[in-house]
Amino acid sequence: MSIYITINYVLLAIVFTFLFVEGMSAISFIYDRKSLPTVKKYLDPVWGIVGTFVVFFVVNAEVLYPSMMPAIDYMYVFPILLATLLFIGRNVFIVFSEYIWKDSKFSQLLLARVYSLITFIIIIILLSIFISIISGVGTNSTLTGFSTAAFLSNPYVLGFIAGTILIAFGLSFAFYKIEKMKVLSPISTVLGLLLFIFSISHLGLSVNYLTYALAAAIALISAIYYATGKMRREVIFIATFLSVISINFLNYGKVFGTESLTAYLNNSVVSYASILVTIVGGALLTAMLIFFIYMYRLPNRENSGDNYQEIDEDKKRKSQE
Repeated sequence: MSIYITINYVLLAIVFTFLFVEGMSAISFIYDRKSLPTVKKYLDPVWGIVGTFVVFFVVNAEVLYPSMMPAIDYMYVFPILLATLLFIGRNVFIVFSEYIWKDSKFSQLLLARVYSLITFIIIIILLSIFISIISGVGTNSTLTGFSTAAFLSNPYVLGFIAGTILIAFGLSFAFYKIEKMKVLSPISTVLGLLLFIFSISHLGLSVNYLTYALAAAIALISAIYYATGKMRREVIFIATFLSVISINFLNYGKVFGTESLTAYLNNSVVSYASILVTIVGGALLTAMLIFFIYMYRLPNRENSGDNYQEIDEDKKRKSQE
């Protein structure tokens, strides 16, 4: 087992954990407008750091697998470029919803929901690239072309994406304490887990008792929240991270279905230097993220949601006029 691949897997798990949280946030904005103040309280200090971790992972992957990058760039150039452009749009709308909405004709909620739609598309694109790279669906044997028709016509790929979104929807209730029809939380989570596991097993990916144990734990999170109305957000972070990294390790070194990731590994001294930079930089980045979240939540905790209240007050004032 290579330390280089292991650390790269850890970075990938961190990236998808943050993306999963963003997915839950996007769902909450659309599903329950009253969740806006709570969601933004946790999303505002996190959304900017997601892009940093994505870049951190990409740079690390480029150093570790230089001979594989041309094939990935060639086959996925369009979705990668589209995701990059949408990422810029996502940043613009989340900033607009936070700082500019008061001086515009658009409400904070509307801008946040536009951000949600863009975020959904980005997550779907990244999930598609991930499942294609690891399973080989849509790629040819020479890794010189990608068939969108073959990829989209595969029902298990669609099941993988749909299952992930259903799980995010189910856990969003517990993460943001959404009371609106919270019975949907365990229902959506369980359906999503069943569809997810069924799909990845039919895509040729390995599953074992660890997969089912994590699935049971995730289902239990939704069930506990539905029964008690209580759940710690840290549990969902940990469960998501362990789920992503378990998929990577159960399919260790597997790429494009039958290829070995080890064959693409850069064994030069640059890889060793890259790992040192990754460990030190990752530790500093994580420490800064934790500090930023702490400092963001420290003042006026009980006053969160004032911006949202101002929206309602503006509407009442206009209706009275």
